[in-house]
Order: sequence, then C-alpha cells, then structure tokens
Amino acid sequence: MRNAFLFWCIGLLLTACEPIDEKEKATVRVDLDNAVVQQIFNFQNARNTNAILPFLSVENPSHRYVAAMSLASVQDTAAIKDLSDLLNDDYEEIRYAATYALGQIGHIKAAGYLTEAFQKDTSRLVQSGILEAIGKCGNQEHLKYISVTRPYPVKDSLLHEGQAQAIYNFALRGLVHQEGTTKIMNDFMANSLISPKARFIAANYLARTAGIDLSGYENVLINNVTEEKNPDILMFTVSALAKSKTTRARKTLLKEFANQADYRVRCNIIRGLQYFPYDTVKYLALEALNAPNIATQITAAEYLYQQGSDVDAAQFFGLAENHENWRVRSLLYAAAIKNTIYFKSKTKSFYSQKVIAQYKKTSNAYEKGALLKALGNYSWNYRFLSKVLFGGPDSLKLPEIVYSSAAEALVTLRKNPVFKKELGISNLRIAGELNEIFKNCIVEGDAAVQAIAASFMTEKTVDFKKVFSDVKFMEEAQSKLSLPSNIETYIILDKALDFLLDRASTSRVQSSNPTEIDWPLIKALKGKYKIKLNTNKGTIALKLFPEAAPATVTQFIHLAKAKYYDNKAFHRVVPNFVLQGGCSRGDGWSGFDVTIPSEFHASLKYQSEGWVGMASAGKDTESAQFFITHAPTIHLDGRYSIFAKVIEGFDVIHKIEVGDRINSVEID
Repeated sequence: MRNAFLFWCIGLLLTACEPIDEKEKATVRVDLDNAVVQQIFNFQNARNTNAILPFLSVENPSHRYVAAMSLASVQDTAAIKDLSDLLNDDYEEIRYAATYALGQIGHIKAAGYLTEAFQKDTSRLVQSGILEAIGKCGNQEHLKYISVTRPYPVKDSLLHEGQAQAIYNFALRGLVHQEGTTKIMNDFMANSLISPKARFIAANYLARTAGIDLSGYENVLINNVTEEKNPDILMFTVSALAKSKTTRARKTLLKEFANQADYRVRCNIIRGLQYFPYDTVKYLALEALNAPNIATQITAAEYLYQQGSDVDAAQFFGLAENHENWRVRSLLYAAAIKNTIYFKSKTKSFYSQKVIAQYKKTSNAYEKGALLKALGNYSWNYRFLSKVLFGGPDSLKLPEIVYSSAAEALVTLRKNPVFKKELGISNLRIAGELNEIFKNCIVEGDAAVQAIAASFMTEKTVDFKKVFSDVKFMEEAQSKLSLPSNIETYIILDKALDFLLDRASTSRVQSSNPTEIDWPLIKALKGKYKIKLNTNKGTIALKLFPEAAPATVTQFIHLAKAKYYDNKAFHRVVPNFVLQGGCSRGDGWSGFDVTIPSEFHASLKYQSEGWVGMASAGKDTESAQFFITHAPTIHLDGRYSIFAKVIEGFDVIHKIEVGDRINSVEID
C-alpha cells in the first residue's frame, strides 16, 4: 500500500506538468425532454441502483453522464466498481461525474480506484475532482500524502483547488493532520499568486476545522486580513486569525471591525472574540449592540450570553430592558440570568420574574419562545417551564414554537453545570421530578417535544440508562408516530433507544412515499425556471435547477401552487449563515406526508450567498422546509440538496428576521 501510494504521489508531480489533450467530442448535456434521461432520473428517485448501472456503458455520452451523476445521489457501494470503470471514459465530463459519485459514496474502497485514475488522467478538471473525492472517502494515510506533496505550478489552479478541497473534506470527516494545516498555510495562505478560489477553500478549512493550532501563523494571517478585499474570503480569514489568540491578532481584528462595512465579516469577528480574554474585548460586543445591522446586534448579544461574567450581568439586564429588538432583548435577559453567579439567588429570581412578566405581556410567539429559553438558565425556573408544557387547558392553546421552546429550556436548565449548586439540598428531589417530566414529554408531548427530550436522554450528563431501565414508554411513543411526516422524531427516538438499550446503531427507517417527478410539470416550466417569494420585507426571485434536482423542484412547485408556503414564517435566521422557512408548525419541527429523495450534483455548490437548499434530518428525508444562505457555506456541499439560486432580492435575504413571512409564491 505504501509503495503504491508513493508511486501515486510521484504521479501527482509528473501529471501536473503534462498538457491537456482532450479531443473534440459531442456535447454532453442533460435534456429533460429525453425519455431515457427521464427514466434514469426516475430510477435515481426510486434508489434503484441495478436499473441505473447498465446506463453507464451505453453509447450515448449524455446518458452515461446522467447515470453517473445520479449515483452521486443514490450513494450505493454496489456501484463503486462500475463507476471506477467509467474513470477511463473518453469524455472528461463523464470521468468527472464518476469521481464525484465515488466521493459521494464515501467508501474507502473507492479511494484505490481514484488514486490509480489520477496517475493516468491528463484533465485538470478530472484530477481536481479526484482529489476532492479522495477527501470524502480516503483515510489518514491518503490525507498525509496529499498534505506532503510538493506544490503544483501556480498556473494549475484547478489542482490547487482540488487539493485544498481534499484537505478540507478530510477535516469535515474528522480527519486532520498537522501537515495538512501546514500546507494550507504555506502553499495557499502565504502564496499571493494562488487563485482566489483556492485561497477561499483554504480559509474555510482554517475557520471551520476544530482543534488546529494557528498560533504560529499570526503574521501570515494578519497579512491576509489586512490585504484581502473579497468579503467571501475575508469572513473566514478573520475567523482563522482569531484562532491564533495573540495580542496582535486581537488588535488587528478590532481595527478591522471598525473599518469593515460588510456585516457578515463583522459577525465573524465578534464570534472570534471567544478566543481572547473577555475583559479585553467585551467593549466591542457591548458597542455592537447598537450597530446599524440587526444581525450584528444579535451576534454580539449571543457572544455576551456565552462569554459574559457576573461583573457585567447587571449591565446586561439594564441593556435588555431598554433594547428595542425582541431577539436581542431576550438574549440579553438570558445573558444576565446565565452569568449571574449561582449563589445570588435573589438576583436571579428578580431577573426571571421580569422575563416572565415580559413573556406574559408579549403576543409575539417567537419572542415568547426566546424568553422561555432565557428562563432555562436558572434551575428554579423549572416550575414555570413545566407548567407551560403541562399546565392544563391553557398549555394546549399555545403556539407550537412556545411549546417546543419550553422543552428546550428545560433541557438547558437540567444541563446547567451549576444545577446542583443552585438547588442545594433540593437538587435530588427536583432532578427526579425533571426525569418524570422528560418521560412525560415522550409519552404525552407532540413530535417536537418528544424529539427534544429523547435527544437529551442520549447525553452523559445524566445517566438515563439507570433512570429508565424500562424503555417501553419510548418504544410505544415511537410506534405511534406518523411516517414520513414525523421521520425526524422517529430517527431521534431510534438513536435514544440505541443508547438506552446499548444496542448497535443501525438505520432502521427508510424514506417512504417519495415524491414522483412530474415530467409534464417540468416540461411546462421549460425556459421559465423563475419563481418569486413575496415576503413582508420584499421580493426574492429564484432560479430553479430541474436538470439537477427534478424531484425537489416538483415538490416545491406543487406546494407553491397549493399555496402551502403562503403566510409561512421564517422560523430560523442565523446571522451570516442561513434563513429557513416552510415549516407548518413555525418551529422547525414539522414534516410533510411526502418526502423527497436527496439530489446532489457536482455543479451546484454553496460557494456564495443566495443558494437555496432543502432542510433535512438526514439523507432522503427532505420534505417542505428550505433555507437560503447568507454567505458561502461549502461545508454543506454534498449533504443538503440544492434546487435553486437567488437571482434578485439579495438585499431582502439579509433583511429577513425570525417571524417574517412569505406572503405568496409566484411562478413565472
């Protein structure tokens, strides 16, 4: 294995200098009017690997291409050998599709075929795809050798991009090597001649990879931050610089914050403050509470909640009392309660009573939910939170977001590291009461509350294996769930049962009642793949991609025509990440009676703002909820189906807040 891999590494250097020699051939294209193409997509939709495989060897190159790309969505290990044969195809588009599919399957067996193919191929596109794919299926040894390979010539930008993406893909799977970080820094971040896209991928790796030591790269990162003009790169570079944790890094970031106009970069600078002593940076977060952009304010309040101190808790409370935005206000209340030291029970009670009064006063269901989560930061609030959940007839009238937020608050409360200290001698009694409440959440709660409680039962902070030696109540609750609409809750209960029963974890639920591709609808849309989301903040126009995701487009258009999305709220907005909507409950826990098989395509990646993807609880569980990105989110590539892209209304996606609504959907 070692000698073979060394030979491959030599091949990396040799092929990097060879010219591209692709003959002129017929165009490979996806014709959705073609009956064979439709048939392949139908087989993809049905997850019928055996029916797709014969199309890999047909004479028509477009059909081979569609078949290879379809297997990237199916992800069946039984297709590895046939896809590996396609790595010798005459068409680089088809070879590239085969590399993408092999990477998506993610099995170590595919890595051997890919390394062998790299030595033979002269197409930079395919070689880059091979590197990316190995990052999805290779092992630590593959990572090591990719990391120590000598730099490619500057002109080979595709190889640089593939190499950086490979190292990042390994990191997303939890495989990290110091040599990989060294290569990212020396060959990408310290090289001013490297392509912007390669530097963009490298910055993502540095920003999102946990546990890497960047303390020795302060100078390189500072230079990148001060020189970079592209906000899509800069927002990740500032996150990387924060990880160096040095005084110069802190001063550079504070200066950059003052000079930066893009709120997304500002948000990442605030998040990076966690790497510095609180007293040296808190003033920036406090000032940011008055920033002109609401996302910046929310991010600052979140920082103070997570990193604040008892010394400033009273100030947080005062700021909450006077802040106009309900979300910032709720976070500051939470920061005041959480950061007040445990033995100041009267102060915590006072803050909590103020929050309860605000909870009773407001008619905004999302604010109610946020205030309940704030109350979850003080153990004695368990009584009020329990009453919200199981307090008689009044609790049955609550909006779902309030109900599920109360359950989340109780979980936060029970996980509180000072739970025992706050409750004193009463902690054992109250812990017992909470155990029964969590059991009641499973027995009597709705699907969202069941999922929240069951997920908590897999944590090791409480030994639920001893608490619940008999788990029949959970098995009965699971058996009553409606599938596929409650598929997410079903999966979570399954994982909880695995944990409590010490049984092997297996996938026991498959997507059922999948969406069938409506080909007449797709044909009717031909040339008119534009829809408009009319929201209370403005109109967002989307371009659909039926060539890559026909089942998802079918589902979305059907729901839009049925006016399902009308008056639906955006229930989740994470600054500089995504806004999410389409939930019938309004809290993110609703499903639908039809699921959509996941659809992935090599040409669609979350490499900029405005990509539209489907929310899911795992592969093939997509339903009705969708999200729109605020910024590049390439860690989602190949995991969440993309079916559209924002083409108008970019300003609107950055204005949307939690609780804003889709008034209607227009189909051009």
